[in-house]
Amino acid sequence: MRLSLKEVAEIVQGKIFGDSDVVITGVNEPELAGQGEICFVSDKKFYDVLKKTGASAVILSEKVETLSIPQVVVDDPYFAFVKLLNIIYSERQNFYKGIHPTSVFGENVKLGENAGVGPYCVVSNNVRIGKETYIGANVFIGTNVEIGDNVIIYPHVVIRENVSIGNNVIVHSGSVIGSDGFGYIKKNGKYVKIPQVGKVVIEDDVEIGANVTIDRATISETRIGKGTKIDNLVHIAHNVKIGENVLLLAQVGIAGSSKVGNNTILAGQTGVTDHIKIGENVIAGPRTGIVQDVEDNSIVWGTPPIPFSEQKKIAVASRRIPKLIVEFKELKQKLEKIEGLLIEYGLKLQKNRNIK
Repeated sequence: MRLSLKEVAEIVQGKIFGDSDVVITGVNEPELAGQGEICFVSDKKFYDVLKKTGASAVILSEKVETLSIPQVVVDDPYFAFVKLLNIIYSERQNFYKGIHPTSVFGENVKLGENAGVGPYCVVSNNVRIGKETYIGANVFIGTNVEIGDNVIIYPHVVIRENVSIGNNVIVHSGSVIGSDGFGYIKKNGKYVKIPQVGKVVIEDDVEIGANVTIDRATISETRIGKGTKIDNLVHIAHNVKIGENVLLLAQVGIAGSSKVGNNTILAGQTGVTDHIKIGENVIAGPRTGIVQDVEDNSIVWGTPPIPFSEQKKIAVASRRIPKLIVEFKELKQKLEKIEGLLIEYGLKLQKNRNIK
């Protein structure tokens, strides 16, 4: 990256205050930025860190009169910063261009314009790979797979048979798409495997993290909706339907035939049992165990999930339990003492009556 501040301002659609000819060679955090780097601050309460920054320029939401370095003012500094990071990201990509001679191809394979297939890949029969798509080293692609345009498949990914992947999808290393669903019936004391002959459909603009497993459907399809982002170490079982623009954070597990609505967020280690319906715009807190349907626009937490506001009260109250136990023991001792005194007093009254 080597841009003048004027060029940076054009990219982020910002207004320059200061020297527009300053050369920007990188981006960094305000505390770590040095000569030639640009930083950003999205909140006024962090403006003080700029007094000590070594950055050559800064991106802000408003001009700061006391700053001596050039400023680029934009409506959304964070988004502007992301734009610059994307430039660096694209420059650092070093994908193999063309078809590596060590890769193995089956019959009827169709490659789009400028598609790249790295070393030691296996591409099976009847596979279509779109234009500007990159397949990393040691990737396996099964029969009848379709991969769209501008897709990045990082090294050591397995894409089994009958999988459809849309455009602008990213799949990170170690992920397996189209693995067999976990389906068995018990017969004569033994588990008999149910063949998993369905497919997986990944829609456009989906990103799949490292070591994610997405199982194929038993007979129909497992589907991941457009714009959904999946973190590392997530498991999605057979016949699951994930909506659009869903966020699945690390170690989420979704059991078979469950449905997750659009714009829903499942936080880390959330588990969903089978045949559950989660509505749209739902937020599930970390380690939530979803064992029943969840309505649209809900914010839930816990096992079973309850409204987040109630769960917070429970969490706060639970911290008082040790103290309450001590208080309970003290009250119990006092009551036992009072009970003893009452019994003693009652016996004395009875004795006096008998004497009379």
